[in-house]
Order: sequence, then structure tokens, then C-alpha cells
Amino acid sequence: IQNYRRRREAELQKLARRMADQVVATGRKQTLEAMPAYERRIIHIELRKRDDVYTESVGEEPYRKVYIFPAN
Repeated sequence: IQNYRRRREAELQKLARRMADQVVATGRKQTLEAMPAYERRIIHIELRKRDDVYTESVGEEPYRKVYIFPAN
């Protein structure tokens, strides 16, 4: 439907990068809103490239959230 998935993936990648930058700047974890597994996967893949943060999915379906932690 008008490239919704591609646009959503780009939005999530941008969100992941922005939140990771915030985690690095503040040294405090960030929690993203609950999202489906395929969206959480996009976040994990995008931030896997970085050495300064790591991610975890926490919670029970359908309320699992992604936490972004500083790597120090």
C-alpha cells in the first residue's frame, strides 16, 4: 500500500539512530513504544552496527518494547 512498509522501515531506522544518539549523550537507557516483532527486528538490526549501544526486547507479547542501553 504505497510503499508503507518501506517508509515505516526508514522511519524506524531513523528513530533508532536518534534514540541511540540520545543514549550516548545522556548515558541513560531509552525505552521505545511497544511494537510488533518485525518492527523490533528493524531496530535491533539498525543498532547492531554500533559499538556504543546495545538493545534488548523486554516484556510479553503484544507489549514487548525495545530498550536501548549505553555499552559502557
